Amino acid sequence: MTKKLFAIIWVFVLSAGLSAEEESPVKFKLEKGIGEVYFLKVVHPSHFGIQKDAPHRIQIVSGPGLKVESSDLKLKGKTSPKKKEYFESVEPMPITLKGKGELEIQAKIFYCDYNRNICIPGKIVQKEIIK
Repeated sequence: MTKKLFAIIWVFVLSAGLSAEEESPVKFKLEKGIGEVYFLKVVHPSHFGIQKDAPHRIQIVSGPGLKVESSDLKLKGKTSPKKKEYFESVEPMPITLKGKGELEIQAKIFYCDYNRNICIPGKIVQKEIIK
């Protein structure tokens, strides 16, 4: 096999591996509260849990015309009966937004799949439109 052919095959294998990356089963749901208050909810399938003592990172970035007045982005919730070091569910996190525009949620959430018995740090980037 020539070096050129080997290099082409290697590039193909690497790019195929990168595109096979799984999408996170953990998502965010933004729900409107009263006035300018919204609630950011962490949603996931029932056979998943969110690690309690992990270095979770949630950041919200507002676009033009929208301002984040306040937010409490710390994960709190009900402990899983299956594994005590995980949340079974996470309480909604309040966010106060002023104006209209695009809101981007960037996060790294550590979760566990109880069926496959694996724990994964999931990267989430999600966009919401505030009207």
